[in-house]
Amino acid sequence: MQRTALRLFGGLAKTYDSVVDLATLYQDRRWKRWVTERLDRAAGEVLDVGCGTLLLEERFAGSGRVFVGVDLSADMVRAGHAKRLPNVILELNGDAEALPFPDGRFRTVVSCYVPKYVDMGRFTSEIARVSKPQAQVLLYDFARPRGILAPFLEVYIQGCLRIVGFLLGLAGRGPAFAFDRLPGIVEGATWDDAVVGAMEGKGFETVSAERLTGGVVFAYHGRRGGRP
Repeated sequence: MQRTALRLFGGLAKTYDSVVDLATLYQDRRWKRWVTERLDRAAGEVLDVGCGTLLLEERFAGSGRVFVGVDLSADMVRAGHAKRLPNVILELNGDAEALPFPDGRFRTVVSCYVPKYVDMGRFTSEIARVSKPQAQVLLYDFARPRGILAPFLEVYIQGCLRIVGFLLGLAGRGPAFAFDRLPGIVEGATWDDAVVGAMEGKGFETVSAERLTGGVVFAYHGRRGGRP
């Protein structure tokens, strides 16, 4: 999955900002608002795992919050760095399963679109390791659709996205691989079934775990125990 993620996001680096809007029918903006509405006012340094081109950080420009970003794709890190956002104090190329930070560094950890690509045990262990007591964790990613809207979402994910990928492939466009592979990745995603138990096993209390946009995205909000 790491190799798939590297190829997928490396090929998207130059066009990611527009592609994520297209692929999600602009729902990504709603999902990032879910994060911004729940982020503590006194969040301290926020670690963004899978920061990509810093779309989340752009929402907090001028808010006083500062971010540290890490992403598996060096191309995405370069694209984010080119934005020169003043609220991003550090952006690194690194692995979500082996975060390049010391123990207990962060009061807040956020991650968008990473959980479906990682080993949930290693991922949650690393989040717990770098988190301070009472740290806040906010995650969201695609999941296999559930609920009454699932058949319609399946048509979009398994049908429309594959068609877009096919057409982009014919045109020789870079995002073709992403649109072609994403439906299969979402279909096989099980992270939403495992994340609550995994986080609680690492000492986090679940604040909320909910499905957004008819169930196509799963969002997790937790807080670590212990004295701050």
